[in-house]
Amino acid sequence: MPLLSFFRQLPRRRRLIVQWAVTVVAVLATVAGLTVLERTAADQSRAYQTDTARAFGEQQERWLSSPKDPSEFEAALQADQLSAVAVDGPMVLYTLRDGSRHSTRLVSGPQGLVTQLEHLSVDKRFALTRVAIDARAPAARYRDALMGVPDAMLRLAPLLLMAVLILLVARQSGLLSRDGLHVVERPDTRFGDVIGATEAKQEFQHVVSFLQDPQRYTALGATAPRGVLLEGPPGTGKTLLARAVAGECGANFIAVDGASFSSMYYGMGITKVKQLFAMARRQAPCIVFIDEADGIGMRVSGEAAAGGVAEQNRIINRILVEMDGFNERDGVVVLAATNHVQNIDPALRRPGRFDRSVRLVMPVQDERRELFAFYLRGVPHASDVDCDALSTLSQGMSPADVANAVNRAASRAARDGSSLVTQEHVVAAIEEHQLGGAVSAVKALLQPATRERIARHEAGHALAAVALGAGRVERVTIEPRGQALGVTFVARHTEEPLYREQELHARLAMLLAGRQAELDHYGDTSSGAADDLKRATELAVSMAGSMGLGKTFGLLSLTAVPREFVSPQIQEKLLDEAQAMLENARARCAQVLALHRETLDALADALIRDETVSGPRLAALLDPVAGAVPASVLRVA
Repeated sequence: MPLLSFFRQLPRRRRLIVQWAVTVVAVLATVAGLTVLERTAADQSRAYQTDTARAFGEQQERWLSSPKDPSEFEAALQADQLSAVAVDGPMVLYTLRDGSRHSTRLVSGPQGLVTQLEHLSVDKRFALTRVAIDARAPAARYRDALMGVPDAMLRLAPLLLMAVLILLVARQSGLLSRDGLHVVERPDTRFGDVIGATEAKQEFQHVVSFLQDPQRYTALGATAPRGVLLEGPPGTGKTLLARAVAGECGANFIAVDGASFSSMYYGMGITKVKQLFAMARRQAPCIVFIDEADGIGMRVSGEAAAGGVAEQNRIINRILVEMDGFNERDGVVVLAATNHVQNIDPALRRPGRFDRSVRLVMPVQDERRELFAFYLRGVPHASDVDCDALSTLSQGMSPADVANAVNRAASRAARDGSSLVTQEHVVAAIEEHQLGGAVSAVKALLQPATRERIARHEAGHALAAVALGAGRVERVTIEPRGQALGVTFVARHTEEPLYREQELHARLAMLLAGRQAELDHYGDTSSGAADDLKRATELAVSMAGSMGLGKTFGLLSLTAVPREFVSPQIQEKLLDEAQAMLENARARCAQVLALHRETLDALADALIRDETVSGPRLAALLDPVAGAVPASVLRVA
């Protein structure tokens, strides 16, 4: 029966058997080729030898069986009785003119007879050659051969290594495995382990319910979900959420990335796609997670679709075919994650392939508080660590950023010799993230006059932000971090995604206030405002050209106008409008700085003295400024 079962399964195993056979034949052919090459080299080496050298090399026993003292060899040499001599170090084989064969061992060295034989062979007229002489007895040779098996294995090591390399290459390319290198697991992650992402978890309840009880849906004619596209900024937990979906419904989980379908072998990408989906069907119910799905790319047609691009097109087509082949009984759902959804081929995004699109966003303050509480449970920390305060300071940080901040805080605590992670450690880690990294070594190069200019620059940013309502100033420092010589961290009053026109104009003025503070105090500016001008210009162009906040274009959004219709004259008008916005913002921040010159000087002096100002001290300096600006300044012209 086992033999009958083997023959029944032979058609399905045919491909695997052929693949193994090809690999074995390749290894055997390599070994045979090396053996033939070795024999050919030996034959050629013998062909290049003289008859005397070949005789000495092939029939050494006839000389070794008749050993003589060195004195007898020297006597024969002096009597001109030598006919031929073979030398291997101190070992000598020699033939007398009467045909007798003998061997001896001479004393080697600079003055020994061995070194003189080359000259004596000319004077005494005997043939001289060098051969490899094995003076061991036959029994000793057999004994050494048995003891030398490890040496033989070492000589075979290159062949064995080559065979292993061939097997590895074949396995890497998928030739030796129907399932390639994909790992199947059953995650124990649940939705409760994913902090935040409430809307995304609700969207996935449909997928979980279908995989848990597909009959309930198919009885009503509902079709199975084929795929779900997860999009959102990096670090928002797309991979963790995909694992939680598999854990909730008890499905198997296969994780790959978009670039894993590429291969150095033409056509192997198609094979990898087939292997992946065939494996998923065998492991059903199963979640296939494709991370960085934009790595698959988009199809290209025409002359550009050549070489690797044509192969990429075929990979995308194969994925489409496989997803179209799902039915209600397969129990396979594909989850794809990307940070750049615009790079996903449109055919993959249509209904029937990726039926749903779930967007993950940055966590809000309550979710950040939960994240800090969750990650701090994994490190020993002080009891007074305030997660509410940390969530306020960490505006704009993703779950991955929060995890990294806690890890940095633990590293900082270990470096300081502390047994607990304190509030100061976590705040310092958040500050490194928010302010652009650790303090730069450029700090030691700054002259006092430069520090004063930087202090006034940052004080101008902070003062304008509070006075015009651009945001809440959390921290101001003149310590250089990254590319910035000073940093003013301004958090929005609200985390809602909507920006009002007044707030945008306030941000323009805030960005220009640092340069204006320098200009008012010193009469000139510096290169430190370059990044501020870049960001302000980008914002002004966007406000005038796409947000409908300019007067020249009104409700027209240039981002919707085809590029060929945007003439140089239109571009010039757009830049003029943006320039007018920037000039208006500069005038407003100049008025604010002039009205609160004493506060500006006080904050600049505090920065020069302490380098960093935050918390209650910063609030005491800046809070009186809020609401103390005339309505004429707050109103945008």
